[in-house]
Amino acid sequence: MIKFQINAIGKLKKSSVLDLINEYRTRIHSILDIYEYEIKKTFNQSINEIKQEESKLLLSKIPKNSFIISMDEIGKILSSQQFSDLIKQNLNKGYSSFIFIIGGPHGLDNSVRKQSNEILAFSKMTLPHMLARLFLIEQIYRAECIMNNHPYNK
Repeated sequence: MIKFQINAIGKLKKSSVLDLINEYRTRIHSILDIYEYEIKKTFNQSINEIKQEESKLLLSKIPKNSFIISMDEIGKILSSQQFSDLIKQNLNKGYSSFIFIIGGPHGLDNSVRKQSNEILAFSKMTLPHMLARLFLIEQIYRAECIMNNHPYNK
């Protein structure tokens, strides 16, 4: 069983975007599990304190021996094929758990970046939190399709 876990700051609210996220979740093959941990935003502190507090919470939900991918504006931008290759290469190295971290509005603390195996960016553009989550789940589905030679990717 391959496990994908998304640790994200903020809760998804009922919307058409959430409906799309759920649509992709239902398409994902039975050998993949997707878990999501939504962590409440931190308020009433300085930006540095908020990032540190959120980072502790994000990192506390990571199982041992997981491949950690932080989604951050300073990360590498990959094509869908490269993303699929990254997953496949690390499956071949023995990883069966992939953790994706999405920070809050102030981004990720450097402590998260240091613990990450990879740092990726969705785009050079800023995306709303809900669209970032949709984009990630769709790309996980697309990666599965690429690995299984499914025509969705064409």
